[in-house]
Amino acid sequence: MSLNSTLGVLSSIILFAPVILIIGFKLFTNRSFLALSLYYFVSGVYNLISQNVLNAPATIARPLGIIVNLLDAPLMLLFLIFFGTSVLMKKRITRAIFIFLVFEVIIMLIYGFTVKAVKIILGPDIAIIIALSFLFFMRNVKLAVTNQKSLGKAIMASSVLLSYTIFTVVYIFYYLVKTGQYRDDAELVYYLVTILSVILMSIGIVIENKRIKKLGELKNTRKELAIIYGKTKAADLNQDSRFLKTNGF
Repeated sequence: MSLNSTLGVLSSIILFAPVILIIGFKLFTNRSFLALSLYYFVSGVYNLISQNVLNAPATIARPLGIIVNLLDAPLMLLFLIFFGTSVLMKKRITRAIFIFLVFEVIIMLIYGFTVKAVKIILGPDIAIIIALSFLFFMRNVKLAVTNQKSLGKAIMASSVLLSYTIFTVVYIFYYLVKTGQYRDDAELVYYLVTILSVILMSIGIVIENKRIKKLGELKNTRKELAIIYGKTKAADLNQDSRFLKTNGF
């Protein structure tokens, strides 16, 4: 087995690591992490088919590849909502998802369920994800310097930014440049970066899960304190009511 094939299989298998973590930590109750798990799962399955680890006829593998590419932007944008710093920003990203879905439908109606349609769709897809992930990466890195709570988000954003930046190179050699001279090298770099980005994402998920868990514990503590102090206040009011006149005045 060649180096490219070995790394191809390894990078395909490691894609399931974030899925396992999200399920294990029960983060799938958050729609952003659910979208991320679906993103890695469908990518992992398709890559295993591409590497001939999983056997699938061409009638299934080809349409699946197109579907995976069509789901790329919507799923990743849905995940990036998690990084939104305001309700307005989250609404804008949600709106962008619907706009992109409409764009995909229009392209599919014009060019059909073809690789050419995917070629056209992936260009804006990559540009949007890189722009947003860069924005969130810079913001959370700055915050992480003084506030460790942003470290998990910073690492996850770096994973997305790294992955899509290198995917740009692969996109250029596979869809724009006609010669196949550097395709093997592009594939090799892509596999290596995929492994690195998944490791970063997994680390980010672990760190962010700890933060989310602490927030959950704080919320439970606040609820318990509210109940305790609520009962204490009610008891004090009942005690004070004994000194109130109740003879009609």
